[in-house]
Amino acid sequence: MMAASDVVYLADHSVVLAIPAVAPALIIVAAVLYVVRKDRRAERAEKLEHEGEH
Repeated sequence: MMAASDVVYLADHSVVLAIPAVAPALIIVAAVLYVVRKDRRAERAEKLEHEGEH
């Protein structure tokens, strides 16, 4: 009989099969966060510019 410590898992197939679905979703989330961050920085700079005019 083989002891449990002698068992080696080479791959978890559910994780391997999920990669094609998860990777594009992570890329989309990263792109959305980038656009939001860029927009907020531009809005903040615009607000500071308008405050300086008054």
